[in-house]
Amino acid sequence: MVIWSQNNQGAERRVRETIAELKRSAYEGYFTILAYNVQNDVEDKQSGDIMLKGEKFCMTLAGNVVKYDGKTQWVFISEYNEVSITEPTAEELRELNPLAMIEHYMTTNRIVQGEDGEINFYPYNPKESEYFRVELHLSKYNLPKQLIVYQNNGNKITIFLDELKKVSVDNSYFVFDIVKYPNVEVNDLR
Repeated sequence: MVIWSQNNQGAERRVRETIAELKRSAYEGYFTILAYNVQNDVEDKQSGDIMLKGEKFCMTLAGNVVKYDGKTQWVFISEYNEVSITEPTAEELRELNPLAMIEHYMTTNRIVQGEDGEINFYPYNPKESEYFRVELHLSKYNLPKQLIVYQNNGNKITIFLDELKKVSVDNSYFVFDIVKYPNVEVNDLR
């Protein structure tokens, strides 16, 4: 029996442990995003690599690089040899950073442990949300393995985080070094 007015304490504890671990240590790994569009019956697949260290992250996808140092974000588009510099909003960060996603779902949803060990997030006000459920799968070490967003319009976004391993990395890694990109066009939008 699920009590909808309260969070499942075991599930909430696991999510808190996941957040604490992602803030405490740096991790690198690979990710795959599957975006299913129900209207067109089309699934788009993209893969890349990611480095996380607390609020900081770096991801590479199709030769493009996104770096965030906790305040400034650089988006390098290799095809055009240009980098855009911004100070992203919390909402913008939630679209890219798994830690920001999980923290957001933790604070804005009911948390319920699923029958197969997954953790489900249900929006408090589903009519004002773009999704009706988010499903989080954690490893035995409470690291995120898979995140599935079930949208109200029938679309589904699945993010797989593979081979996350603890690493040591300097904070300078999360800053885009323009010197390494000759003739790069810089769009400073801060």
